[in-house]
Order: sequence, then C-alpha cells, then structure tokens
Amino acid sequence: MSAEAKIMYALLKDRFELSIQNEWVDRNNNIYFIFSNKHLCEYLGYGEQKIIKLKKELVNFNLLTQERVGLNKPNRLYLLKPNYDIEASLTKELPNSQFQNNEFGSSRTVNLSGQELPNSQSNDTELNNTNYIENEDNDTYDMNDIISNTLINNNHHSNHTNHQKTEFNNDALKFQVLEELPQQLQDYLSKFEIREIRIIKSVLLKGKKSFNTSHDTYYRLEDVEFEIVSVLKRFKAMLLQKNETVEAMQGYLMQSIKAELEETHALYMRRKNMKQYNIFNQ
Repeated sequence: MSAEAKIMYALLKDRFELSIQNEWVDRNNNIYFIFSNKHLCEYLGYGEQKIIKLKKELVNFNLLTQERVGLNKPNRLYLLKPNYDIEASLTKELPNSQFQNNEFGSSRTVNLSGQELPNSQSNDTELNNTNYIENEDNDTYDMNDIISNTLINNNHHSNHTNHQKTEFNNDALKFQVLEELPQQLQDYLSKFEIREIRIIKSVLLKGKKSFNTSHDTYYRLEDVEFEIVSVLKRFKAMLLQKNETVEAMQGYLMQSIKAELEETHALYMRRKNMKQYNIFNQ
C-alpha cells in the first residue's frame, strides 16, 4: 500500500470516529460518514484524480466501501478494519504454510488501525478469501480448514450479537429523545433514524417557540399533534421525492411547521370571532 493511501486512511478514520459520536447510522445500523473529494483535495493537497485513485486503492485493500447516494452528492463512505491480527496469528501457528496474494498482508497494513463497522459483513475480511500455496502436508490443510471455519463461525455469531446490541441501544436512545413528546409524534418519529429524530425534534421545538413568541400565544405540541404528524408525513414524502437528507431539508421543515401553525391559529381565531359576534349568543 502506498504511503499516500495510508495517510488518507488515517484521515478517514478521524472522520469515521466523529460519525460514531454523531451516530450517523444507515438503515442497517452501519456507521457511515461523508467526506467529499473536494474536501479531501483541500486536506491532502492532491488533485481530484489522485484522490479517486487513492480511494480505489483503499477499496482494493478492503479498507473502504462506498455507496452512491444521488446525483451531485458525495458518496457515503464505510471504513473497514484491516485483518492483519488474524493473519499474523495464523502465520505463527502454521509456520509451514505461506500466504499468497493476501489482501491484508502485514507488510501492507502494519501501520494501519481502524474501527470496524458494527454489523459489517464478515466476507470483507474473511480468511476463506485468502489463497494458499499448495503444501504437501495434508494435516496442515486440515488444521487450516478448522481454524478458518471456526473464525468464520465466530465472526457470524459476533455480528449477530453486535446487531442485537446495536438495536437495543438504538431503541433506548430513541426512547430517551422521544419520551417527552406526545404519543402520536412518538409513534411516527420512531420510524426515523436516531440522528434524524434529534434534528426533527429540534426543529419542532424551535418552530413552536418562534411562532408562540411572534403571536404572543401559547400552543403546546399536544394542541397541534395531529397537524404536526401530517406535516411530518408530507416532509417524509418530500425527502423521498428529492432524495435528500433530513439535515439538508430542515429549513423546509421549519417553514412547513410555521405555515401549519399559522393556518391552525387563523382557524382558531375565526371560530373564536364567530362565537363572539354570533347574534344568537346575544
């Protein structure tokens, strides 16, 4: 692996750890991060073609995967952990076997360390993808198969356990963020990811406070619960239609909430005035 690719990996690892803190997780509970080619060029001082080449190098070493999001949008990046520890352990246990075309040879990854994604598929780093030079000792082959199968089974079990733990933690975080909201809002917002919920909740509270202040009134979320859920449903449809993120569309959400509150307040005032000036009430 080139020195430039190692430097990029270290930079991506820092961004990945920031995503862990911000809980950027996709629908499969895998942690992703965004680092556009433009910003990588600014940080590393390379041209865009060089950045693309270094990314491909990391992909070839199974240290990085990319997911296309949409037109003119940066890809989602998923960082993987080098598997040099397993390779080194097997080299010590099987001194007569030699590795050929190992994607995670210690000479290539000795200076790299990373955080493996929760629930990342084990076939990114599984041992059974490593090819061995033929050896006349059949016992060595048998031992190698046993160790490979054991490691693979352990990886699957570990991934399943991690998935359950991640789901449990995710549900706990959602409960904490949503518990002070009305029930209908809780039920609908629970379908979003935790980071999206935090953004939406923040916009809801700010929009309500701004409206109450400007109109010298006091609406609670409980008073407009049904209307806000309708706004959120239209907002979700807009996200799908435009293929945008909650973060990118929070300004639109704020405008929609205020417009809904304006309409609700106007309707309330009309009804109030009708009762006040109704001749049959005199």
